Amino acid sequence: MMPTRSLMLRVLCALSSFNRALTAPAVAKDEIAPRVAIAVKLNSSASLARSVAGADIVEDLVHKALSNSGHSKREAQFNVLPLITTLTPDQISEMIERATKLTPSYKPGDFSSWFQVQFPQSAADEENPEITQLLSKLAVYQDVASVQHLGGRTKAPAIQPNDDPLFADQGYLTGDGVGIDAVYAWDFPGGDGAGTTFIDIERGWKLTHEDLVDKNITLLYGQNVQDRYGGNWPHGTAVLGELFMTDNTIGGVGIVPAAEAHVVGITRTVGGVPVENEPEAILDAANYLAPGDVMLLEMQTGDANGDLWPVEILDAQFDAISLATALGIIVIEPAANGGMDMDQPVLRPGDATAVAILNRSSPEFRDSGAVVVGAGSAALPRSRLPFSNFGSRVDVHSWGEGITTSSVVTSDFSNNDTYDEFSGTSGASPIVAGAALSIQGMVQANRGARLTPAEMRNLLTVGGTPSADPAADKIGVQPDLRALIDGGYLE
Repeated sequence: MMPTRSLMLRVLCALSSFNRALTAPAVAKDEIAPRVAIAVKLNSSASLARSVAGADIVEDLVHKALSNSGHSKREAQFNVLPLITTLTPDQISEMIERATKLTPSYKPGDFSSWFQVQFPQSAADEENPEITQLLSKLAVYQDVASVQHLGGRTKAPAIQPNDDPLFADQGYLTGDGVGIDAVYAWDFPGGDGAGTTFIDIERGWKLTHEDLVDKNITLLYGQNVQDRYGGNWPHGTAVLGELFMTDNTIGGVGIVPAAEAHVVGITRTVGGVPVENEPEAILDAANYLAPGDVMLLEMQTGDANGDLWPVEILDAQFDAISLATALGIIVIEPAANGGMDMDQPVLRPGDATAVAILNRSSPEFRDSGAVVVGAGSAALPRSRLPFSNFGSRVDVHSWGEGITTSSVVTSDFSNNDTYDEFSGTSGASPIVAGAALSIQGMVQANRGARLTPAEMRNLLTVGGTPSADPAADKIGVQPDLRALIDGGYLE
């Protein structure tokens, strides 16, 4: 069992000097700077971390590692908390119980053994070599099962579309192998996403954009951070626009404008300070969604060399995604923009050796159940874009360039509504999420039931459009909704 409220208060009091050090002047909502934080998982030999003793063990290990690094004075201020603070142990246990019943093959992760360690400096300093050195030192301790950075580490009824002025530029909506043929699916019950629910997880969005405001998209958990690295709102607003731009004679039209939409922020306040916590955001979303609903992870992470990989290479994120898919939730995950061959071993921060956890042919392979999405060119014959990761773990792809969608002007700090071209695996993944929502809506309308994550992952590949050179591109096919409908796969 994780610490009770009273026990947690005692921990926080005992660490009052750390809390004072972490207290920062109040800042405007759009200026939130998340703190550096790491996640530490204790081995079962370390008392299973089921009480305040677990936090004490982590505290002692961090002090030891800092002392050995030669930076003990500068880095001695930190705070230790459970990794998951927004859900109670009973709620997590109930989620795991449901997941085990729904998916007997699911192997539960022990979230009570995970802790977060917060440091005073802003996450803008997350490449600080002292923090990287700390990860490496903690990883070799016998009591530590896993250690990682916490948060994203990125260098981020019948529809009438012809009166939406930008519709002509939205080639990803069309058919004939160019797009996913959402236009065709709109003519079928559920093809517009009716009856489905979606959550996007990332840093921030302009939910009042003129082509999104009527959708009433709500922030369920976390914070909506206006800007970090110069692009939170443009990024999140573009993602939502691909899916939900309203059929209203303004701008464009989304892939599934009839789906219910929400967002969850990875930034949350813990112990009075802002921290980015991706595993907690994933669990918050999973606790809200029902089996068959769709979750999009707009995040990627760096390896020990700074190359970008899917976020599930990190153990806590993998555990959270695995629980979500075991609960029947469709998880869409970008392959990331590192240009990496994911069949090759990845050297994760803090690890001594590389592991081939994303190579389906490797004995080290592990499957979270998520749909992993690569990025292809907009023009036919479609080919993998150089920045897109690739490999046997990539299930499907879609446009990674020239994606016309809603956006926000940041060049003059006005944050005015605009429209722009979006790109990256971040742009390809919402297209696939839209295809999944359309498929689920039609299956639900036809069968009165929903697809499981495994069934959805398989269907997304059926009849899809291959890239120009599948053996070399290794990004799977682009989903084709017409092929699924006409082939009778959704009846």
